[in-house]
Amino acid sequence: MSGVDKIITQIEQDTKAVCDDMIAKGEFKAKRIIDEANSKAEAIRSAEEEKIAAAVADIKKRGDSAADLEEKKILLYTKQDIISRMMNSAIDLVKNLPDEEYFALILKMIKKYSLEQDGLIRFGKKDLGRLPKGFIDSVNQVSNGVLILSDEPADIDAGFILIYGGIDENCSFGAIFAGESETLNDKAGKLLF
Repeated sequence: MSGVDKIITQIEQDTKAVCDDMIAKGEFKAKRIIDEANSKAEAIRSAEEEKIAAAVADIKKRGDSAADLEEKKILLYTKQDIISRMMNSAIDLVKNLPDEEYFALILKMIKKYSLEQDGLIRFGKKDLGRLPKGFIDSVNQVSNGVLILSDEPADIDAGFILIYGGIDENCSFGAIFAGESETLNDKAGKLLF
């Protein structure tokens, strides 16, 4: 090999060494960039998975809360329906008592609700037609004042209305049950549930 050939071979070897070094450094930089990118991508993926998991947990929690609320509403409606039907049954039971028991109950109510003054007592059409003979005398024995029986029927199903001057005291069973409904609901709720 001549001197020129040796120089050319040396230049080729030096060039190849420089090129190999540059390629190695380039590959190293490329690997580092790829590794950093993969690391950043993994961090982003992990953070996104955490966000998604948190969002799913929040949606599930809200869904569970909404389901619990709906269940409570249904349960409350069912309880109120049962209590309402029970109260209506109680009113029907009282309205359909035999006359003797029914009017004994009416006398107890008159004693409780009558005022210490004279007034008028009105019954519904059905009750007015089935009043026991001499019932107004029994009314005045238990009332706190003198009550006069009105021949005009009251617009009620069962019970009576006391009238003092221009003030009416509705003592129909529906009105009494409605007035006591909160107390009755509480007591019925405790008994039933």
